[in-house]
Amino acid sequence: MELRHLRYFIAIAEHASFRAAAEELFVSQPTLSQQMKDLEKELGCDLFERAGRGIRLTGEGSVFFQYARKALNVLDEGQAAVDEFDELLRGRLRVGVVQTVGAYLIPKVVSQFSRDFPAVEVRVAELSASQIESGLHDGSLDLAVSFEPVGQRTLSYEVLFDEQFVLIVDKRHAFANRKKVRVVDLNETPLCLLTRDYCTRRMVDAAFLDASVIPTVAIEMTSVEGCLGVVESGGPAAILPHLALSKRKLHAVRIERPVIKRSVCLIRRNSLGESRASEAFSGLVREAAVDIS
Repeated sequence: MELRHLRYFIAIAEHASFRAAAEELFVSQPTLSQQMKDLEKELGCDLFERAGRGIRLTGEGSVFFQYARKALNVLDEGQAAVDEFDELLRGRLRVGVVQTVGAYLIPKVVSQFSRDFPAVEVRVAELSASQIESGLHDGSLDLAVSFEPVGQRTLSYEVLFDEQFVLIVDKRHAFANRKKVRVVDLNETPLCLLTRDYCTRRMVDAAFLDASVIPTVAIEMTSVEGCLGVVESGGPAAILPHLALSKRKLHAVRIERPVIKRSVCLIRRNSLGESRASEAFSGLVREAAVDIS
């Protein structure tokens, strides 16, 4: 088994297509097919099966895929460590960020990092908190800015600042002149919220449950920007972290009883040492977080 077998296998699995994988890898489709036959022969099992006009992983293939991806991620980390033996910081840094944080914290950090270390390729992915934890576990992410992980002994984290949620309204809203509002006061108030896929929404639902109030969800959106756009257009109020407002001309009403807040953290895996690129990026995140808090 050689490294190319793993790279070919992962590309085919991710595209669910030999043709698309061959185009990405710049190899012929017959060559790719033969390489997979060799890999399957060595493993003693079929890795793919036909699914209509496409293909999908077999049970054995799904199991092997997880290990193949981890193996390549570890090798990439090894290459990055070797690259850093000279004083030139280079390589690749993969960072996961939750949506609400990415909009107001990460752009400034990435811009500064790119100026300081132009030889390092930075890939930033906006993901849910659960996707970020999975990415850190399987090695597809090197570092993350997310919320405090629960019961994850394999991850270490440091709190950067606390995020407090507010009711966001435009100047025409009934609560536009209020400085604060209780959750119970929002009974029957139409709201625009993120979908339940997001930790933000689940926290809002928990606060309403604690106040024995059922939220009136008029609109659900899959992005913070979408929620803010609805409010700006004269739609229902939104409940989001205060910092999501950025420079928008909207009004934030403090939410009390209960207060809705969470800790934003810098998270990494406990395994292996932190790369110089990761250390440098972490330092810039800490500096940006001080300005926010």
